[in-house]
Amino acid sequence: MKCRALLLTVVMIPGCALFQRPFRPEHASKEEAAKLPYPLWLPSEGRVQVPANLAAAIELAMDDMLPRDVKPPRGATPDDVCLHRRDSYDVEVAPLNDEVVLVRFLVKEGACRSEGATATEAATYAVDVRGWRILAVQR
Repeated sequence: MKCRALLLTVVMIPGCALFQRPFRPEHASKEEAAKLPYPLWLPSEGRVQVPANLAAAIELAMDDMLPRDVKPPRGATPDDVCLHRRDSYDVEVAPLNDEVVLVRFLVKEGACRSEGATATEAATYAVDVRGWRILAVQR
């Protein structure tokens, strides 16, 4: 009986990994949110409208380049830590054709340079916007 219970436990434990909660961003407290002017409106100066398929392609490529659950390795340099932050990258995006969008990540100017020069281009992705998959990555 003990052996059967142990075997059942060993078989079921890896299945627990499948029940991870999906990523949800942190929300501010109600007190902090109350400090914002309501209703929230976007000023016309600086406003950018990003088409839905481009926004989704950027998110898909960013999730591949910097998965949310990956942290910098122990003993990482300050530049390595910086390069693991999503806000360290600017994005260029352009449709290649009706089915493929190119997404290029560039290290933001002035970011991640505590140890000297840092490469500016991180990666370029070709994203299939019909099947939502990554076709190619150039690093």
